[in-house]
Amino acid sequence: MKKALRLVGIVAAILVVLVIAACFTAPKIAKGYIEDHSKELVGRRLQIGDISFNPLRFTISVDDFTLFEKDDSAKFVAFKQFYVNIDPSCLLIGDICLSEVKIDSPYARVMKNGGIFNFTDILNKFAASADSAKAEAVPAVPVDTLAADSAKVNVAEQVNALPFGISIQKIAILSGDVIFIDQEVNSNISIRDFSVKIPEVYFSNQNTSAGVNLEFVSGGSLGVNADLNMEKGDFAVNVKLNQFAIGMVKPYLESVLNFKDLSGVVCADISVAGNLSNVMASTAKGTVVVDDVVLTENSGKTIGVAHMGVGIAEANLNENRFVIDSVMVKGAYAHFDLNQNSNNIKVLLSAKAKTPSKDSAAVADSVLMALPDTVQTAVSAKEDSADAPAKKLDALLKLLSVSDTKFTFNDNTIKGGFSYTVSGISVNASNVAFDRQASVNVSATLPHGGSAKVSAKLMPADQTSLKANIAVKNVNMVDFSKYSEHYTGYPLTAGSFGFASDNVIQNYNIDSKNMIDIYNLTVGDKPSDAEPEYMVPMKIGLYILKDKDGKISFDVPVKGNLQDPEFSYGKIIWQTVMNLMIKVALSPAKLLLGSSVPSDFAFDIAADDFTSEQYGVASEWTKVLSKKPGAKLTVLQVYNPKKQIEAFALGQQKIAYYKSHTGKTSLTPVDMKAALETAEDEGFKQFAATWKRPSDEALMAQLNALAEDRNATLLKALSAQPGVTAKNLKVRLATPAERGSIGKKSEFRMSVELP
Repeated sequence: MKKALRLVGIVAAILVVLVIAACFTAPKIAKGYIEDHSKELVGRRLQIGDISFNPLRFTISVDDFTLFEKDDSAKFVAFKQFYVNIDPSCLLIGDICLSEVKIDSPYARVMKNGGIFNFTDILNKFAASADSAKAEAVPAVPVDTLAADSAKVNVAEQVNALPFGISIQKIAILSGDVIFIDQEVNSNISIRDFSVKIPEVYFSNQNTSAGVNLEFVSGGSLGVNADLNMEKGDFAVNVKLNQFAIGMVKPYLESVLNFKDLSGVVCADISVAGNLSNVMASTAKGTVVVDDVVLTENSGKTIGVAHMGVGIAEANLNENRFVIDSVMVKGAYAHFDLNQNSNNIKVLLSAKAKTPSKDSAAVADSVLMALPDTVQTAVSAKEDSADAPAKKLDALLKLLSVSDTKFTFNDNTIKGGFSYTVSGISVNASNVAFDRQASVNVSATLPHGGSAKVSAKLMPADQTSLKANIAVKNVNMVDFSKYSEHYTGYPLTAGSFGFASDNVIQNYNIDSKNMIDIYNLTVGDKPSDAEPEYMVPMKIGLYILKDKDGKISFDVPVKGNLQDPEFSYGKIIWQTVMNLMIKVALSPAKLLLGSSVPSDFAFDIAADDFTSEQYGVASEWTKVLSKKPGAKLTVLQVYNPKKQIEAFALGQQKIAYYKSHTGKTSLTPVDMKAALETAEDEGFKQFAATWKRPSDEALMAQLNALAEDRNATLLKALSAQPGVTAKNLKVRLATPAERGSIGKKSEFRMSVELP
């Protein structure tokens, strides 16, 4: 019996020694096999410093692991140590417990060129192996189906379905380095010395907490903290991004934008809470802050913002609800440079899209060919999901505040160029809901003491309607001299401008009432080499438009449809002003006196006085002299004596007949009118046969005498009007050249000469 026990003891000891020896020697054998056959296994050279298993402590350790690039020299993935400590006591109750999992000094360098990564060859190798075993493989699950299932998974059922419990404690990743190189856009993002520590992970009804802290080489850090209950599926994630350098995304923006440089920092604090059974129903909240952003254009000019902050109260994709506490923008600045056939925004957006490389296209094609059923199923799934009605957008912006903002407009298309800066721009609004009317107030400071204010009422959901009031005050017109020179040829030397506008837009139809108010607008002399777009006599026009105090005021109504490609709000106002100036130049008195006042009146060459109507017309014209000091009024008596001599002789014959018939030797105006209207009846004809006609010389002398009397009478009457002086009023006979083709007509013509 003793020998038997001794033999059993010896055998047991030998077995223990053999097991222990196997535990220590098997990893060495495994290490050698893996290194020798790494090309067959993964297609790359693989190097392992040591693999060890301690059966007494239940630990597994892999040291100095390195997986090389295809060139067998550069590192792809490496770590100093991978360490696992198993708790054997849990095995007694049927659970799996890892008391510690540690990866020390992990390293990875991921390179991308188009759609090709530096690990694509590894994936292709495994894909080829999978194809060889396709007949035995489980039917592939469509990609979109997986995506949909991942968004809505019953985690509790999966956890409860496990035949054993799982717990992992003291998970740590220490001193990690990750490098991502995108060769297509020449981007290099490095994360140095990052650590991940997770105290415990439970696949049960206990909460799992995890934390990750990453430091970016180019500046900034990323912290992620997460809590998860595996059984219930409840999770909460908090992401904190601190002082992240925006310049890191420059290589990617260069694929869509054409610019020189980008700088600035981003900070974010975002929390997301929900359940793994329906991730899309999760709720997010937090803040995003951007500071000191500067985008440098290729020209060297910059666009940027000193501070922009967004506070998110709630964002829920499933409910289509978004509540923004605030959007705060301060110190933003931008410019618009208008050049011939281009502008700086067009240049900024002119980056050419890069075409995929042949290799990346081939890889994409191979993936699609490998999964034809999956793709087809995905399309069907997408079509089915499209049938579900989308929930109505529920969006609210509680506070919008834009302050200390500046915008500069540069027009390089006109001679000498034009530049105008609007500063102190502020935008304020509160409780802006997507489907409710909101008020937005905008104000700005213009150069040399000017100001602009806009008050608008709008509904974001209805982009066809709007109410807006605009008030622009004290604009220095000299700032716009370059435009005046370009369009009219005249430089502006003084003047201030005001503009008020009430606009109502309904279904894109605009009804706008605009009032223009200009004071002391003064123009200089037109250069001899000027080539204006419009031939407008500015000096005359302004002289007529100004009142005695130097003011110009007029209204410009605008109506039209904003969707009409021919409609231009600014063009209508400008064209109206230009038409007004031209109209003034062509007929200044018409504008001053009104279109109802005629510029001439007919008279009888035999009359030595005027009717009240004739006096009234001439007197109206003297009002120009009181309205426009410096103007001169000329009244021309126009008739052709040679053409009128026979008619005058007939008139004298009728007067003689009237005197002989009535026995009067002198005639009153009433008598004179009656005499000239004498009917040429039989009695008149008998008198005419005996009447001795004066000579042409005598008749001409009478005509001239009557003309002088009329001029003197009219001059005396008009001189009594306000503003009339001997220097600004002339009443005279027309010269032969001024008569023109007057024929047998006779009339007085009024004309104004402006200084």
